[in-house]
Amino acid sequence: MPEKRISPVYLAKEERNSSLTSSIFSSETAAWDAFRQGNESAFIFIYESYFEILYAYGFSIVSDANLVKDTLQDLFVELRERRRNLGATDAIKFYLFKCLKRKLIKEVTKWPSKREPLEVLPMGFQFTLSYEAQLIDRQLSEEKITKLNIAVAGLSPRQREIIYYSFYEGFTYRQIQEMMGLESQQATRNLMYKAMQYLRKCI
Repeated sequence: MPEKRISPVYLAKEERNSSLTSSIFSSETAAWDAFRQGNESAFIFIYESYFEILYAYGFSIVSDANLVKDTLQDLFVELRERRRNLGATDAIKFYLFKCLKRKLIKEVTKWPSKREPLEVLPMGFQFTLSYEAQLIDRQLSEEKITKLNIAVAGLSPRQREIIYYSFYEGFTYRQIQEMMGLESQQATRNLMYKAMQYLRKCI
């Protein structure tokens, strides 16, 4: 039986945002419900809107491009096949992030121990801040942004992860708590506070 594949569609950020705002769907809830009911346009809308951002997120966890792409393809195939049994959501990106993280961690645990350790960064969470991040003041010079990225690299993996979710993806504390498996929202806030305190001290 031939392998099921979906050709990836890469959109620039402006194009992706335009796609989201000009969609025929009035909300994420409407788009997700239409997808669950078998609407192919809804599936294409979700795929094109989120593939690129999911790829960037996956590569922050695992530094293996092929593994991330393959896992993403498998994720969308599974969602398509099981869509009528999926639960409702009003936050598609958050839902997909949770699914991808779970699948990537599962895939990584299958790797033999002899595999090159630099290829995988389980919970190492590597990323570089750019002007897209809400954390960055648009008036900062390139030199200060470089210093900020050096400071980010000095954070613990969990601190980098929470910075990414909050300032890149705009997740709420409740969503971050769920993504990271933290025991409470207070624990989530404490982790964020420590990360921000370290960054302020460094820059």
